[in-house]
Amino acid sequence: MGKLKKFFKRQIEKVNVQVSMLTCALIIFSCIIIYLVTSGIMTSILTDAYDERANLTFQTIESHLDNRLYEDNMPSGAFNSVMSYLTAVKDNMAIYDICVYRKDSDNNIICVLDTKNADNPNAVRKEIASGKIEKYVNDMYIRNYVHSGKFLFTDKGCRYMNFYPVSSDGRNVKGVIGIAINAWNVYTAKIILKILATIIIFLCCLISIRFSNKIFRKISNPLYQDASNTDTLTGLKNKNSFAVDLHNIEEGNTDRYAVITIDLNGLKHINDTRGHQAGDMYIQRAAKILHTAMENTDFIGYRVGGDEFTIVIKDKSLEEIKKFIDRINELIDEGNNTNGMTLTMSIGYAKFDKKKDRNFSMTIERSDAMMDENRRMYYKMKNMTPR
Repeated sequence: MGKLKKFFKRQIEKVNVQVSMLTCALIIFSCIIIYLVTSGIMTSILTDAYDERANLTFQTIESHLDNRLYEDNMPSGAFNSVMSYLTAVKDNMAIYDICVYRKDSDNNIICVLDTKNADNPNAVRKEIASGKIEKYVNDMYIRNYVHSGKFLFTDKGCRYMNFYPVSSDGRNVKGVIGIAINAWNVYTAKIILKILATIIIFLCCLISIRFSNKIFRKISNPLYQDASNTDTLTGLKNKNSFAVDLHNIEEGNTDRYAVITIDLNGLKHINDTRGHQAGDMYIQRAAKILHTAMENTDFIGYRVGGDEFTIVIKDKSLEEIKKFIDRINELIDEGNNTNGMTLTMSIGYAKFDKKKDRNFSMTIERSDAMMDENRRMYYKMKNMTPR
C-alpha cells in the first residue's frame, strides 16, 4: 500500500500529469455547465408549451363539468356523459390523461374519474390517491390557485401534470382537475443528453490528455525553443527552461546524463572598465562559441546566470565530454587570436554516478565544484581576486 501511495505521489508531482488533470477538470466543469444550461433551457421551453396546452384544455372543459362529480352518489348516466366528453377533449388536445379528484368524508384524496378508464364507463372510481399526487391535490385545496405543472414518474412512464382547483364560489374548493401530458420523450431526451455528455466528456478528456502531453513533451523537450524559454541576449535556453528540463531529467533515467558548467572569467572587470555594452558583447561571443561547439550534436546549452552557462549532455562518456571541452577551448583560442578582447572560461564537468549522486542536482554540484576550483586557479595565476 505504501509503495502504491508513493507511486501515485510521484506521478502527481509530474508537471505533465498536473497539466492533464487541470485540463480534464476544466473540460468536465465546462461540459457540466453546458449540460445544465442546455437541459434547463430545453426543460423550460417544453414546460411552457405543456402549461399552455394544459391551460387551454382546462379552459375548454371547466364549464362543462357536472357538479355531481364531486358528490358521493353520481348517476351513472351523468358520469358516462362527462367521461365521454373528457375523453373526446383528451384525444383532440393530445392529452395523455384527465382525472378528477376530490376529498371524501374521511378527508382522503380520491380519484373519481380517469379518462384512462374510458373502456369501463360504468365503473365510478374511488381510488385513494397517494404520494406526490395526493400532495399536489391537497395543495390545491389549501391554496386554491394554479401554479406550473410537475414532472411525475410512474410505472407507466414520465408525465407532466397540471392541477386545477374547481370551486363554486371562488373560495371553497370542491374538486381538482388533473391534466397529464406524456413527457416520456422529454425524459428520454434528458437521458440521451446525459449519456452524450458523459461520452463527450470522456472523449474530450482523452483528447486533451493526449494533446496536453504532446504539447508538454514538445515544450519540455530540451531541443525545443521559443520566445518563452530562450535567453534573448545569447539565443541559448534560459534559466526557467533549465529548471523545467532538470525536473524532467530527474523524473527519468538520470544515468544517461552529464553536465558541463561554465563561468566567464573577468566579466565584472569588463563591465566596470569598458561598460555593460562591452560586457554584453563578451557574453554573446562566449555564447557563439558554445553554439558552434554544439553544432551537429544534441547537447543543450543554457544561460543560467549573468556569466554562467550550463550544457546538458546525454549518452556520452567522460572521454567524449573532455573532447567536447577541448573543442570549446580551441574555439576560444581561435577567437582570441582575431579579437582584441581576450575571452576565458572556467569549466567543470561531471557525469551522473549512482555511487556519488542521489539525483542529477548533485551531479551539477560536482561539476560546479570543479568549475569553481578551475576559476580559483585562474585568478590565482593572474594574481587577481575572483569577482
